Amino acid sequence: MTVVRDTGRHVFLRATAGAGKTTTLVEAAWHLGRGVYFAYNKHAVSDLQARLPPRMRAMTLHAHGYRLLHDVASGPVQLHDDKARQVAALTVTGTRKVLSAAARAWSIAREEHWLTLDDTQAQQLADRAEWEGRPEVLVTLIPAMHEVGGRLWEAQRLADFTDMLWLPATRGYGAASVPLALVDEAQDLTPLRQQYVLHLLGLTGHHDRPGRLIFVGDSDQAIYVWSGADREALSRLKHAVDAVELPLSVSFRCPQEVVRYARAHSDFIRPAPGANPGRVEHISAEGATYTRGDVVLCRTNAPLIRLALELMAKDVSVAVTGRDLAQRLREGLEGTLPAQGPFANDAVTDLVRAYLAPLADPLATRAADGDQGARRALTELLDVARCLRYIAWVVSRGTGEGTREDALTLLAQLCRDDGDADVLLTSVHRAKGKEWPRVTILYPELMPMSQGDPVEERAVQFVAVTRAQQVLRFAYGAERWAVQDFVSPGILPATEGARPVPSPAPALGVPSAGAALSAAPRVDPAAAASMAEVPTLPQRRGPRVAQLTDPRGTLPLLGGETPIPLDLLKERLQALAEEHRRLLRSWAEEGLTLLGGVEAPFVAIHLPHLELFERAARQARVAVPPPPGTGIAVCVYEGPLLRVRLARKLRVTRRAIRLSLGEQELKFDRASGELLNGAAPMTPFILPAELSRLQAS
Repeated sequence: MTVVRDTGRHVFLRATAGAGKTTTLVEAAWHLGRGVYFAYNKHAVSDLQARLPPRMRAMTLHAHGYRLLHDVASGPVQLHDDKARQVAALTVTGTRKVLSAAARAWSIAREEHWLTLDDTQAQQLADRAEWEGRPEVLVTLIPAMHEVGGRLWEAQRLADFTDMLWLPATRGYGAASVPLALVDEAQDLTPLRQQYVLHLLGLTGHHDRPGRLIFVGDSDQAIYVWSGADREALSRLKHAVDAVELPLSVSFRCPQEVVRYARAHSDFIRPAPGANPGRVEHISAEGATYTRGDVVLCRTNAPLIRLALELMAKDVSVAVTGRDLAQRLREGLEGTLPAQGPFANDAVTDLVRAYLAPLADPLATRAADGDQGARRALTELLDVARCLRYIAWVVSRGTGEGTREDALTLLAQLCRDDGDADVLLTSVHRAKGKEWPRVTILYPELMPMSQGDPVEERAVQFVAVTRAQQVLRFAYGAERWAVQDFVSPGILPATEGARPVPSPAPALGVPSAGAALSAAPRVDPAAAASMAEVPTLPQRRGPRVAQLTDPRGTLPLLGGETPIPLDLLKERLQALAEEHRRLLRSWAEEGLTLLGGVEAPFVAIHLPHLELFERAARQARVAVPPPPGTGIAVCVYEGPLLRVRLARKLRVTRRAIRLSLGEQELKFDRASGELLNGAAPMTPFILPAELSRLQAS
């Protein structure tokens, strides 16, 4: 506060989780004059405005940018999400794939605030946009697209989300109009967003009275790298304005044990002097119990919806947070289930698939073209599909039928802003900036996500762990729990903490081949109070395991030596049953049929066969697109990758499709697109979209 009150310096606060960064920034606002508090999202804005002095307005950057555009435009601003593709179509000639890459390149160039490109930037942009032409073409193409995009704005007032900041920053709208900017979550700023803030303050160009910048952030909590956030945002801003850096490294939220686990992902965070020891527990998700005040976090939404439904069945009131999630599921149910009359319980999967196909197919096409955003959106869509299935199943399983009204009513009971609910369930991203006494991380083995950025995924784990004020619980799935492969802690600084915290490696490590899974961990009694609680596993002679016969001679699922929970097996098969490739889908659907009527809690399976089909599906979702050219798109597995290669058509008959791929001649079934006489998960197959075209020829 002394620096804020008594100097005119720009200030950077590096603040760890629970250090009181927002409280500090709000307090600073009361010592300063007129300005704008830039929050990262609209939900934070609504919470902040009541805490700020009247002279300080809370807004998001894009809301501020939209106001500037509205003030400049003589008529209404035409917001269009597809503007980048329109600009590409007016600037570039080529295939759909070329236009998609050009649109991606222009959007990335704007977020990077690149008005022109040098050769190095062109190469970087070509790599990120998966531009398969010569990188030097982008040196002239991007400025041309800037010009076309500008003309669309001038003639039609046409803009997209990026333009809300791009147009003011590049055309001078609102320059030096803000005397003071307080910026929260600055680690999540893209280069364009950084430039926009500096532009508003008059810190770019020459202005008589530039404004002052005070910004707060923590690179260890940068969980929006996927949306274009600049990894070096904090460092760039600090050096751009010569800001004084003040550290807030002490967490007043998290107890010592929680801080110790957080330090596995950040060595900046420290416990407060005299902080309570706290408690970290490792439990089985299957046997976990929840009491009033519990909060459950998960990397994805489907496990949260499923747990919420289970708790509701036990008369536990729940609330799954997120207006965006509720809206998306509401639209999904309205699009999936018939408006009039009932739907059958056993038709739910087909109904969900029929609704999502028009949404998933374009994403799959764009993903095949190399669109990373589409790949992420497709993954999120599959997560939504599981949520829709769970809700539809619950309302129809009692009598075998349900209605859309029943499903929407259940959704309203699940997704509600109810602070009085017994248990709150939320994704990690929606939990950022919040805290609760007892937090359970459901299925920590889902983190880090294999499709995510490693640095971002580490930040996601750090954010998840640091929501707990007293007790942190890791609730593992059956497979991870069976081997006690638990999350590992970090190490507290030697001078911190009330007493040394011994490493729990002997208790938390994966048991050796000869160790009994049910053996109690060896813990030093003197240190027991400060160590993570590691419950003893149940004896092997516990639940009954169903031994079933699988009539499929090749790669059977049932009848193996590995027991797996029935519910978990069904969930994994349902995920495979949503794949576009017919071989994977049919194998999973047949497995679900064979499981009909099973009541035992566990089923013995051939686990390597299930994992083989799942690996084939994972690789198919991120297939490497083909080089430019013409031909029939054939998917070929090559080690850890699936590549789309172009084959030459030899002959198409009523039963078969013969193709030449390099020196090989391959024969595919015309109905399924799979190899004739030898199809397997990792064998070549024809893309479903390509197969439909061939079938129609």
